[in-house]
Amino acid sequence: MSERASEQIGAFGANEPSRAEAGADSPITVPADDQYVVRTGKYGEAGADDPHTAEAGKQSGVETNGVNWSGQATSFEGIARPDIAEIAERWNRVREKVAAAAVRAGRDENAVSILLAAKFQEPERVVAALRAGGHLIGHNYIQQLEESEAALARLDAPSHRIHVIGHVQTNKAGKAIRAADCIETLDSLKLAKRLDRIQGERIESGERDRSGDPLGAFDVMIQVNSAGSESQYGVDPNKVVDLAGGVADLKNLRLIGLMLIGANTDDVAAIAASHARVRELRDAVVSAGISSCTELSMGMTGDMEIAIAEGSTQVRVGTAVFGPRPVMK
Repeated sequence: MSERASEQIGAFGANEPSRAEAGADSPITVPADDQYVVRTGKYGEAGADDPHTAEAGKQSGVETNGVNWSGQATSFEGIARPDIAEIAERWNRVREKVAAAAVRAGRDENAVSILLAAKFQEPERVVAALRAGGHLIGHNYIQQLEESEAALARLDAPSHRIHVIGHVQTNKAGKAIRAADCIETLDSLKLAKRLDRIQGERIESGERDRSGDPLGAFDVMIQVNSAGSESQYGVDPNKVVDLAGGVADLKNLRLIGLMLIGANTDDVAAIAASHARVRELRDAVVSAGISSCTELSMGMTGDMEIAIAEGSTQVRVGTAVFGPRPVMK
């Protein structure tokens, strides 16, 4: 664990990452069972093989404030959630916490951006967070992304960027690249080549981006499985630099960084080590001549201070802003 990470942990009293925001004095409380959401590999924050998902072929769905999350049978029954009016205050608390963690790590208070992990969130709640100052939204499932964005447009939501933070199957590449501004979960050269081909076809046809501007290279990040967990997606750390080189050779993609889901453990030192390993890999990629690879998408609700201490430039936060997610039936 780095000295900065140790200082961060000490400052927040975070000897157990199951504590809300990894800090005993946090103004935001996240239930202990929210660790299912925060860090559970394939079925967690960036999970993709969840058998309840529409992409897994389930057909049941529920209405959630006018949005039908196709294939997602969910319920908020028995779950205490913050009122929508509280979301702005919760956003501001998270923003202050992130800024403070950056300063303690010797960085500018604005060095770390916050991505709103919007899985299963009603569009009204997402709009409230955007109006409070958010500008990045992350989605795990492409169909939910499309449905949510349609609803946000009807609600006249502020402009924002969309990142895919769930696993992308090769046969979903076309939908993903058209629906988002960045895919954070690139994990193979096969997928990269597919995305490159699709983006090239879009550019050649004169297609425009969501803002109406001419298309250029599409932003991607490589997801790293730094903990070597069989339950998580991502690239073996020993293969990251080689994959980065292969992506850099594709003219229609731009590698902007690396993404990590923290180690699935209560061992804070192990969590910090997994973040540090990805930072070192990012530095190695840059040293290999890929100067565009500057971002580190590391840290979620339960470990973001540790991630920031280890160099994260973007944290992915959902429950700390929106409250608990629904229970999947």
